[in-house]
Amino acid sequence: MAMTSAPMLYAFEQRVSHANVDFLGEQKFSDLLGLFEQAAVEASEACGFGPREYASARRMWIIRRTRVWRAVPIGGLDLVRVETRVADVRRARSLREYAVWRDGQKVAEGVSDWVYFDLDRRRPAQVPPELALALYGREPVPSLDRAAHPFQLLQSPAHRCSVVVQVAHLDHLVHVNNAVYADFLEGAALDWCRQHGWPVERMLTHGGALRPAAMDVEYLEDAGLGEQLEVETWGKLLGEERSPPSGAEFSQIVRRPQGATMVRALSVYVWRRRPLVLGLAPS
Repeated sequence: MAMTSAPMLYAFEQRVSHANVDFLGEQKFSDLLGLFEQAAVEASEACGFGPREYASARRMWIIRRTRVWRAVPIGGLDLVRVETRVADVRRARSLREYAVWRDGQKVAEGVSDWVYFDLDRRRPAQVPPELALALYGREPVPSLDRAAHPFQLLQSPAHRCSVVVQVAHLDHLVHVNNAVYADFLEGAALDWCRQHGWPVERMLTHGGALRPAAMDVEYLEDAGLGEQLEVETWGKLLGEERSPPSGAEFSQIVRRPQGATMVRALSVYVWRRRPLVLGLAPS
């Protein structure tokens, strides 16, 4: 995915914490999403629109959809440079692009579709021209079409598992943070693998595990404290003639029991090899 020519680039550097790597030593997918969100918040504040300005206007940005690709695994103590810039502003929405670099190599990239939200009316609000100009950095501010999410509900039975929203899952808007859903989806995907003969324990005996390399997640409704959610998963192992599999593909939805769909997602997993030295990133 190529970034646009918009000039307003914001960047910061940060070391990946060992507390935020997975059981193979790779940065957790949810932590990568957290870096994207941090970059967006800092970039907005840097151009004059921070939490105080949004609170005064009774407005807030919320994420509608995020697409992420990881090319190279990174681990604890890796120093990364996170870059972000706005690609467009379209009525109540704004696309923001991200790129993550380590030692001059792009290791991950993504794009989020943010919605400008009226906290009093509880609905999307038109982005003011002065805000659009500040975020993009020059005139004219482009307006791009939105591609539909490619998710299709499958007819075959889904694998189901449940999760209860805990306090630790909430953000400052008192709903499940978008990055947390990545953990819900990953847990359900690995449970699907267990049901199909590849529990994590067996993966590790083969020297690695299936790890998420790409996700396309659309957020449709909020979930709050104490809610019980169901994650429905349809999966496919890749390279099944091999042992272990080379990858996997998943279609998933998060919903209230017998109720509305909250999240829908597509993801691709690849096989990562466990590092010989504990504490380093997998290969």
